[in-house]
Amino acid sequence: MSFVHAKCSVEERRDLWCNLLNDKPISLPWCIGGDFNVILAAHEKSGGRPFTISEGVDFMSFMEEAGVFDIGFSGASFTWSNNRRGRARVSKRLDRFLINGSCLEISDVISVIHLARHPSDHAPLKISFADQSDNKPRPFRFLNIWTTKPELLEVIRQAWNQDVVGSPLRVLCSKLLATRRAIQVWNKQHFGNIFDAVRSAEMAVQRAEQVVDQNASEEFHVQLSKAQAELRHALSIEEQFWSQKARIKWLAKGDRNSRYFHAVVKQRRAQGRIHRIKNSNGIWVETNTEIVSEAIT
Repeated sequence: MSFVHAKCSVEERRDLWCNLLNDKPISLPWCIGGDFNVILAAHEKSGGRPFTISEGVDFMSFMEEAGVFDIGFSGASFTWSNNRRGRARVSKRLDRFLINGSCLEISDVISVIHLARHPSDHAPLKISFADQSDNKPRPFRFLNIWTTKPELLEVIRQAWNQDVVGSPLRVLCSKLLATRRAIQVWNKQHFGNIFDAVRSAEMAVQRAEQVVDQNASEEFHVQLSKAQAELRHALSIEEQFWSQKARIKWLAKGDRNSRYFHAVVKQRRAQGRIHRIKNSNGIWVETNTEIVSEAIT
């Protein structure tokens, strides 16, 4: 845990960024929290002079180099106010928590709440690390890599054309369920577990390399080339899977870094999780059952 109270000037804050980078752990979970005295976007400020992107450039550069990201929050939008009235009032989100990817390995649920500012002009921040078992069924997701197989269209057509009796909505639901089951069965037959496929392909390449080291005949070189081609294919499928999960459209051709995509997915999942919700009576509810019920309402 690193706690900060940043200076008001850009020059003095640069010393803080350098000192924090010197404290950066190599592989351990790292959480940085406090008053950073700088904002990153226009929506983090109300009143006063308009926000300019140059204000947060050094801070963004530090976050990128440190490998940390904003976990998000619930509660009031701003953590600081000059407590003036009318047009003279200025409010900003100067306080926040930043975490690195390793923090997501130690806790399923990380939440930050902005508490009441009174009597200070800054809001206290409450960060919670908790474990939450998730035994809910996984939602069906259509993977773009399936479209590389032309026979998928026929699988969908056959499942959709089955006769179903009932109301139009019941017919639609039944056809969707039948199509989903057909795609899931087809996926197991043609793709299976893509991560197991990568591991198996890697082991096959290792075995082929060992054979070639002992006997460098043309036949064994051909077998090694085939194993390497299968590994490239398996890695390509894994890469497409993670790039779709991460919703990144600007992947450079030939660039492969599924670990990065995995980290982006975990970051989006952590930032997108709903930790609590306010009910119709203005009361915050935090249990999963209450959140689900209130969301449906």
